[in-house]
Formats: sequence, structure tokens, C-alpha cells
Amino acid sequence: MENMPKVAVLYVNNAETTYNDEVDGVVLGNLEKCINDDKYIYINGEPYIEKLNKVGIVDITTAERADIVDAFEGEDVDYVVFIEVQPFIARDKVTFFTVGKDITTTVPLKIIDLVNGKYLYNGKFTEKASDSTMIGGIGNKSVAMKALNKINEQITSVLTVRLPEEKPVAVVAGKK
Repeated sequence: MENMPKVAVLYVNNAETTYNDEVDGVVLGNLEKCINDDKYIYINGEPYIEKLNKVGIVDITTAERADIVDAFEGEDVDYVVFIEVQPFIARDKVTFFTVGKDITTTVPLKIIDLVNGKYLYNGKFTEKASDSTMIGGIGNKSVAMKALNKINEQITSVLTVRLPEEKPVAVVAGKK
């Protein structure tokens, strides 16, 4: 247990939907599968989000790496995984025979090595999902969840490759 890296997950849902609970379940469920008990100690990042808010960082996606590292100063945490679900962009599409929806979703992902204060990954995923029907209407939820599931697959592949399964070792810069 003590050799397992501790990973704090900072999760923010800014999707602003009527089905936020389902969005949370899909994203957090995937994170818990990726950051599982066999390899990592999963730490809920809520207290750290509050800590960042208190120092004036309300939108964590705009936070500097150093600010996030400072928020964990003195804590026994090895890595931070930051993930945010941004508001969905929905567009209705109508053709002669069908009615449909396009929903685009964007999810930034950051992985930070707190011991060395370095990014292991800093990027964002954007996916568009579509659905259409000849009769009736299509709800946003089913299309949005399609897009989120595509993003979850990408997050899984990044976490598998980029999140080390061992505790970080502090790297000392060599003198020239």
C-alpha cells in the first residue's frame, strides 16, 4: 500500500445540464476504473478545489501549474489528475426526411507530477456526436452521452500511458 502512488482527482462539471448526475457517473466511473485500487490510492480532490477557490482560482482550467502544485504543498499526494466537463454545444439539424441533433463536448485533462512540479499530460478532448430520426424528437442526453463515451475512451488511453504506476522520484537538475 505505501509504495502505491497517491492520485488526487480534481473533477469539475460545468456542463450545466438537467442530467449532471449521469454525466458525473460516466466520467467519475471511468476515472475510478483507470485509477484503480490495484495500482493507485484514489484521493477525492474536493478539498483542494476549495483551497484553490480561496486563493482566487475559480476556473481551474486557467490555473498555472505552479498554483496547483502550491495547493498541494505539504500534502502526501504524488499526482494530480484534473478533468473538467465543459458546457455541451447542441445544434439541431433538419433535413427533408429527418430531424436530428449534433452535440459537441470538450473535456480538458491535465496530469501533474507534484513531486517534480511537471506536467505529464496537458491537453483537451473535443468530440462531436450526432443522432437523427425520421419521427419524433431526439433528446440532448443520449447524444451528449455518446460524445462523453468517446472522450472516456481517449482519457483511458492517456491515463494508461501517462500516469505512472509507481511513486515519483524527485529529479535534481544537474549542474553544467
